[in-house]
Amino acid sequence: MEPFTVVTYFTPEFECFAPGLKSDCDTLGYPFHCEDVAEPFDDVIKAFDFKISFVRRMVERYENVLWLDVECRIVRPIPEHWSSPLISMYETEGSNGFSSGVLMLDKSQLEFIDIWLKYAKKYPRYPDDFVLDFLSDSMSLNFATVPLEFYNRETQYPIARGLWKNAQTIIQHPTINRWPEPMRYRRAFNGRERRRRSERELISRQRKAIFYRNFAGDFRAVDEVMFSGEKTDFHDSGWIFDSVRQLYAPELFWPAFRDDYTAKPRSFEKSWEYFMKKPTGWTFRRTAIQSMRLDAVDAKRHGRPVRRMKLSDRIQIWLARFNR
Repeated sequence: MEPFTVVTYFTPEFECFAPGLKSDCDTLGYPFHCEDVAEPFDDVIKAFDFKISFVRRMVERYENVLWLDVECRIVRPIPEHWSSPLISMYETEGSNGFSSGVLMLDKSQLEFIDIWLKYAKKYPRYPDDFVLDFLSDSMSLNFATVPLEFYNRETQYPIARGLWKNAQTIIQHPTINRWPEPMRYRRAFNGRERRRRSERELISRQRKAIFYRNFAGDFRAVDEVMFSGEKTDFHDSGWIFDSVRQLYAPELFWPAFRDDYTAKPRSFEKSWEYFMKKPTGWTFRRTAIQSMRLDAVDAKRHGRPVRRMKLSDRIQIWLARFNR
């Protein structure tokens, strides 16, 4: 394995996560560079675009870098066979794609990073992961991919998309950071969906999904405590539960962002089932990718042969946009 430096940055609301990743790098002997970005971003997409330019600067400085979102934890040593260009990837019944929270790049990728940033700016409505998926479809990218898992705690995949782990886990890439403003991230990755519920209910439901994906303890034991209605300050695996008021939150966000434990989904199994449910139409991600195009210069230099889009696909794109 080529030597690498772990790089990341944080804004004020994410500063609390930086010590954990630094501790992991110190323990495993990995060089670590973390920058404090003093001002928060007013838009999630702007933070994603800043990440691309930050990664480029780090590649120029350190030559070979492993970018990790600051909330990530390194559970076990990075495997010898991991090498640039490498990225994490997910796949469900309804969607699949890159997840750039785990990303390894070196100096040979500088031209590609410039193209990535160019099209991220060209399509400012969409996350950087969507742009990567588009570029992968349009160009001959040779990324090695590392699979991640959201729910299956028995997985063989090396990346856990939560704060749980098993004997195969190498990196935890949690989503606990989304707890204070879950709809901000939901809308960035899913668009503005038709509202069938109040904003308060939508937030509680999103937080319940975050709980089921991230909590590393025993769900049944927590349910027993919450159904008892007797404990007001029950701590378990980094979370706090109040069974008298039916409130809960990660310790990091208690009590400012505590929420209703009775919100749906009401079980780990139901949350998993809902997440894996195949959508009836095109996803926001797929619609976004299909709407992007290389410009004439990049198409000539980097593009794959373009296949004419089927009429049925054009109709699906129109319907997806109409229904947002």
